[in-house]
Amino acid sequence: MKAVQRIQSLNNPELKRLKRLQRVESGRKEFLIEGTHLLEEAVATAWPLCSIYYTDRWAQENLSLIHRTSRDTDKYVVDPSWIRQAVTTDNPDGVVGIGSWMGVNQTGQSDELSSDISDWSLVLAGDGIQDPGNAGALLRTLVGLGGNRLYLSPDSVSPVHPKFLRSTAGQWFRRPPRVTSIKDLAKHAIRIGVQVIVADMGGESIADMDLRKPTVFVLGSEGRGVSPEIKKVAGRVCGIPMAVGVESFNVATTGAILLYEAQRQRFS
Repeated sequence: MKAVQRIQSLNNPELKRLKRLQRVESGRKEFLIEGTHLLEEAVATAWPLCSIYYTDRWAQENLSLIHRTSRDTDKYVVDPSWIRQAVTTDNPDGVVGIGSWMGVNQTGQSDELSSDISDWSLVLAGDGIQDPGNAGALLRTLVGLGGNRLYLSPDSVSPVHPKFLRSTAGQWFRRPPRVTSIKDLAKHAIRIGVQVIVADMGGESIADMDLRKPTVFVLGSEGRGVSPEIKKVAGRVCGIPMAVGVESFNVATTGAILLYEAQRQRFS
């Protein structure tokens, strides 16, 4: 196991490294893992960790977790003031880590995309979803209801946005999202016999649709919705019956209802 190093200076390059990761930018190979719960999930799923930084007090309470991290992970003991500058949350609990981008790569080639979805039976696809909290809630619900994968379009929120990860309550590491063209995803899904259904106001009621067969639900941003090109490829549009006067649900709620209805039909 690598020796634990102690950092005291606020000018240390490691702090600058963490601060850069607070700003999600394309091309990065690393991302922030903030807090004990996310770190526990990363370790439980054997997600590759580049380094972890923690206070003395946190170490005393989490020795077992430290020992379960990989021998190859760099470990640093830092002051609480150091941690506060390293994270994006207001009240950090004493630890932050850096994870590798392994498994969150772009899915671009046709054969790779077809292979990825060939065994899936229940998938969510986000077209232009920008809010990291909503995206995280979608992923957390997907895992909780037994779905297979969340795909995001390239113009959606970054799959390693700090708030996105926190909003998944750690489930991010169990079902990491993929980034791909949702139009291409829809085409390949239909080609291999998976139905693609766009969620939109005015669509056919989900109660009247057969959701027992393999399904990809496509959700759009609350402002723009799903693009016309994707709607044309999918050919099917579903809606959720709502009380009079209610315009719509947010995308996280919509996704939860669609997933629940699909699983209800399958297990009833």
